[in-house]
Amino acid sequence: MKTTMRTILSVLLLLGVLLSMQTAAFAELPQKNAVCELFSDDGFYEDSIGNGYVYSYHLPQINADTADAREINAEIAELFGERVEAQYQSMEGGHSLWLYRTEWQAFRDGSRLYLLITADQNGDNILYGAYGYDLETGERVTNEMLLEQKGISEEAYRERLREKVIQMFEEQYRPLPEGVKTELDHDRLLEETLNFLEEERPIFVNQYGELETIVEIAVVAGAGKYSHLATPFS
Repeated sequence: MKTTMRTILSVLLLLGVLLSMQTAAFAELPQKNAVCELFSDDGFYEDSIGNGYVYSYHLPQINADTADAREINAEIAELFGERVEAQYQSMEGGHSLWLYRTEWQAFRDGSRLYLLITADQNGDNILYGAYGYDLETGERVTNEMLLEQKGISEEAYRERLREKVIQMFEEQYRPLPEGVKTELDHDRLLEETLNFLEEERPIFVNQYGELETIVEIAVVAGAGKYSHLATPFS
């Protein structure tokens, strides 16, 4: 059944048909055929030991035949699509699922289209992906292009992002009163969090017209880090 579903979706993808309209932000797009879906599947699955899962898999593809559109689509298929395929394989084998939901939103800023994808892994560890594409020029929108459009220097953006991440970190790890013992190494975690900023992350324009990006906050319990969305100029 799943193989048949994927075959049907592949045909619809080639025809450029938009399969799912549940994404509210996409309804605002004047060109509703700008995006189609690689996966559009919702259902219930029970594994071999009786655990039940409600799953929802929706992934976008830019409906354009340009080099940059093909590149973005391939990145989405690799990062998120392969994870969904792994879940279908688990279903065929009666195994448990670890990815319950993938969903996306699309935002427009002039001729530029921005896609935000989220994948809910194990119910609490969110994987984010963001992509920008200019529908008129057929080019990927880079961070440099976006900052230049908004008249913001890279230095100013990075400084505001650093301030925002520190604020987000302090809200998550509020210092305890003096004399209270804790295993939390506040300074070490903050240093790790700020080090994550050395890796460039895609910037996009959200539904409010704000610049937004993906950041990572270090965590205590050995999990390494969690991804979050940050709006440096909000």
